[in-house]
Amino acid sequence: MTVLTRKQLMDMIQEEIIREFQMDKSILERVDEFGELSDEMDKVKKSLDEMKKKYEGLEDELRPLLEELSKYNQKSIQTEKFLLSIKRFGYEKENVKYKEVFEQSLTKVNKNTKKLLEDLLQSTKTITKVVTSIGVQKIGEGFFTDFVNNVKKLINRLVGNVKKSSDDMDDLILISKKLFPKDTLV
Repeated sequence: MTVLTRKQLMDMIQEEIIREFQMDKSILERVDEFGELSDEMDKVKKSLDEMKKKYEGLEDELRPLLEELSKYNQKSIQTEKFLLSIKRFGYEKENVKYKEVFEQSLTKVNKNTKKLLEDLLQSTKTITKVVTSIGVQKIGEGFFTDFVNNVKKLINRLVGNVKKSSDDMDDLILISKKLFPKDTLV
């Protein structure tokens, strides 16, 4: 009879656990699936970056067109599939840099402080342009369309399950006929 030390016993248990997990195909399949998903996510991210570049290019091309059309009271362009419209109009806004005004005014204090501060305030104003935001949506998109599509998917799934059950029943009937011919039944 062999006496095992605690370390030897722990090593044997560890080896058995590792062997058991390596033999479990479901774990190996999950590792493969995880790797495939990771690869696919990388491809999708790369593809998304390319699509974003194309999208931004088209947006830069279409925005001025929509802005020009809005001058003639047309706020959208519609195709058979999509409606392109302005979500928010662009505008210019004025910002005052108060910190700069006060820093400059501290170095220039004299009799005409009030006049000087007003002049400095006017000189630090900047104009920022806020770009028009546009949006596109698929024609017929919305709650009702999504609901109808989900019902169609559910019905297709149920029909598929019924067909499979029917095929399985047919197979069982054939097997039972082969196992128990009519002659042998009492």
